[in-house]
Amino acid sequence: MIDFDEMINRHLTTEHRPKQVGRYYPSEIGTCIRKIWYSYKYPQEIKADLLKVFHLGNMMHDFVAEVLKSEKNPDVELLKTELPLKLEVDDLVISGRVDDLLLLKTQGKNILVEVKSAKTVKFQTEPSRHHVMQLQLYMHATNVHTGIILYLDKTTLESKVFTIHYNEKMVNDILNRFKSLHTLLKCNELPKAEAKTDTETSWMCRFCEYRDKCDRNEG
Repeated sequence: MIDFDEMINRHLTTEHRPKQVGRYYPSEIGTCIRKIWYSYKYPQEIKADLLKVFHLGNMMHDFVAEVLKSEKNPDVELLKTELPLKLEVDDLVISGRVDDLLLLKTQGKNILVEVKSAKTVKFQTEPSRHHVMQLQLYMHATNVHTGIILYLDKTTLESKVFTIHYNEKMVNDILNRFKSLHTLLKCNELPKAEAKTDTETSWMCRFCEYRDKCDRNEG
């Protein structure tokens, strides 16, 4: 018999490359700084279940791009998909290929579209803060100062859209987070466990692969 689950796991498996201190990624900075710090100091293979989640997100992104390119939607023009991003800040680099980002033109105006898949959008009344932080960084890097976060229901394809405008103060705060992370990594200093000390982010701890280390303040 064919074990298709195992076939998917093998198909999605990628070569694991430890992160390099001094090179950072836009998608992480809205999460817990301690978790990011651990991912540099104690790198782990990405679990198969998480790889599947990432791949499903990419599939949803491709579907949104297909919809935006459709001749049935002539009021929008899809300009780019999977935008590369690189920012040099002091002695660190923020870089990556942004798989969930699209650039479109509508009513003569360029707009960044960040696509996020969700179990349900029924109760999504506002965008997640870490998604807003990502989009703010992308707007800063591309100089496109209007964006939307598009949540797409994995089951029904129902969507929720939130318009985000560029916020210079938030961008500066984000860049300072990168600088702080960089300093803590170079000094080998364990960051505070910010996720567990904030009721709005404590849910992250339930899914964190470094939870045991964090509870022991290991590092």
